[in-house]
Amino acid sequence: MQEHSVVIIGAGLTGLSCAWHLGGDYLLVERESEPGGIVRTRIRHNGFMCDGTGHWLHLRNAGMKELVNRLLPGGLVEYERKAVIFSHGAFTLYPFQANTYGLPREIVLECLVGLLKAKHPEDFGLKPPAGPPANFHEWILRTFGEGIAKHFMVPYNQKLMGVKLTEMMPAYAERFIPRPSTEDVMRGALGFSKESLGYNAKFVYPRKGGIGALPRAFAETIKHPPLYQTDVKSVNLGKRTAALSNGETVRFKHLLNTMPLVKLISILEDAPEDVRAAAAKLRSTTVHYFDIGVRGPGDVASHYHWIYFPEPEYVFYRAGSYSAVHADAAPAGCRSYYVEMSGVEELLKEPETLKQRVLADLRRGKVLSEEDEILFMELAQIPHAYVVFDQNYEQARGFVIDYLAKQNILTSGRWGGWNYGGMEDAMLDGKAAAEKIKAS
Repeated sequence: MQEHSVVIIGAGLTGLSCAWHLGGDYLLVERESEPGGIVRTRIRHNGFMCDGTGHWLHLRNAGMKELVNRLLPGGLVEYERKAVIFSHGAFTLYPFQANTYGLPREIVLECLVGLLKAKHPEDFGLKPPAGPPANFHEWILRTFGEGIAKHFMVPYNQKLMGVKLTEMMPAYAERFIPRPSTEDVMRGALGFSKESLGYNAKFVYPRKGGIGALPRAFAETIKHPPLYQTDVKSVNLGKRTAALSNGETVRFKHLLNTMPLVKLISILEDAPEDVRAAAAKLRSTTVHYFDIGVRGPGDVASHYHWIYFPEPEYVFYRAGSYSAVHADAAPAGCRSYYVEMSGVEELLKEPETLKQRVLADLRRGKVLSEEDEILFMELAQIPHAYVVFDQNYEQARGFVIDYLAKQNILTSGRWGGWNYGGMEDAMLDGKAAAEKIKAS
């Protein structure tokens, strides 16, 4: 039986970062034939580079910025976000709450009055709310008012998450939703844009090779390359062993898990029933998306990096363009898109009907023109794409992770930690795991 100081499950960015920062004895196991997890670039239809929806790097941490530049020296390009919302037949700049200029005047007025009522209820003869907001829906109403909630925040986030926002806790919003000042909202209603708000106002992307260039660079520089096309079938905590799909069993001192937390619990041979019961309460949303390749002139919205579609008549919540960000993502004269959907399981029973609806909605949304030739349209999915921060989340997740910690098992990253974060967060999680392992 092989023995390793550390076994790392998954060669996504968290697992790769952990291996890079460990540098010693470890076994990095990856079920796919290449590194990156969902951060991979696939070449489709003779030259289209598709990243499995938009993966843009937001490097705020100095250490991570230095590391990525070390892995891809001179290989990053910085972009300023070109993102809009399409609603009420109009395009407005993102974020919606600071850029209502261009919407019908009655909608703008509804958003402004709603914000003022939420911020200054006494001026309108209203009672201020007592206590903190009970759920995400209530947080939106208190933060932005009824108008912004009605015309963007509630419908968009329900389409994204695939659940009612009353089921979600307010903590979901804390980091990723821009909260402009009242002055900024007023200025944005008059056309003085605050487009630069939000964590993703600027981002970087590899100059060559798509987003997959980053995990490939990690895999080429770590001390021991990943063991590809190998899955972990079961883990025995008492024996400190992991059974692999290649028939081998390995013994470990430390284990870092980056696969979905619920899957890890399902393969633990000796997990107690109360831990399994807690894991069963953890919920997530699966995102389905189409990668689409197009040849033709496009329509007025074809040059945007991504577009939000909050209205329910559009089956997708967001449409983004790989080639609008990076021209090399599509062959000359062509464009490429990803179109994201949640909660469409019923529609998936008739995939051809769903395809035609998506194309029709892209034309109605002024992304595609009638002259565009569709070269390919491929459906894929991201299981556990978004964790549902419901009333069970904190207690159930904490119970499971505390149990694993007592067994000297680390579980981190977006999926292993059953949380929400970007690529930089994943790399930071891997670094923190490596430091904890080396200190123990």
